[in-house]
Amino acid sequence: MNGPIRTFYDLRYGDHERQIYDLALPEDCGGGLIFFLHGGAWIHGDKGAYRDELGVWCEKGYAAAAINYHYLAPDAHMDTLLDDITASLAAIRKKAAQHGVTLCRALFTGASAGGHLSLLYAYSRAENAPIRPACVVDYCGPTLLTDEELLTGTPARYPPAEQWIELFSNLTGIPYTGDNREEILPHLLRYSPVTYVGRHTVPTVICHGLLDDVVPFSNAVALRGALEANGVEYAFLPMPKAGHGLEQEGILCESRALFEIYAERFLGEPQREEA
Repeated sequence: MNGPIRTFYDLRYGDHERQIYDLALPEDCGGGLIFFLHGGAWIHGDKGAYRDELGVWCEKGYAAAAINYHYLAPDAHMDTLLDDITASLAAIRKKAAQHGVTLCRALFTGASAGGHLSLLYAYSRAENAPIRPACVVDYCGPTLLTDEELLTGTPARYPPAEQWIELFSNLTGIPYTGDNREEILPHLLRYSPVTYVGRHTVPTVICHGLLDDVVPFSNAVALRGALEANGVEYAFLPMPKAGHGLEQEGILCESRALFEIYAERFLGEPQREEA
């Protein structure tokens, strides 16, 4: 154990009711942050899902935080959610500094919508991030929103095409009817992590179930292909027997081991991070 853990719950990083975060700081802390973004199709979910994880990572000597963010709505699009991440990172960095901790690098992680946000932010907004993304651990996050399996969902799949149409309308701010595909495709690409993959993209772990009926496995394959084509370090963990809930314990244990390896390699050992 790295000394007493200082925990802070429901701190504000903005005026909206969803703009709150939890933060845990170990007594002996370097500059590394484990940053959790919850799932829930961008319209559900809560940071509380990661409350136990904050303590687990503090025991290992890292700061850890989880945030709530705006839900997608007719007046809150994807840029609003990305701006929430920037604002929360600034607040987290300031709070940590008040307790003598300088946070320099972050491992971004989340499942489903949280995985998407982790990837999209780390790939597209790293340059201006208050705490620099160092790597991403993604669990079943959407990576390519123009995937035909999303755009042409069938009644046998969940969520059905109708729900994706509503999500895409709020995500982009452009009413999507299903008949205006050519108009909305460039905007969906703008919010697809795959779009931003280049040779400077941060190292990434991808964990995805082959039986996922919410975010098709083809999304994970698309991200792997983009990372490989650009020479980006990645680990790919397909789960042959798992759906969107990632219910395949053996591979989940493997992903956990990779999570720790990536934290050690890209966040640095506690007390050895540069200021």
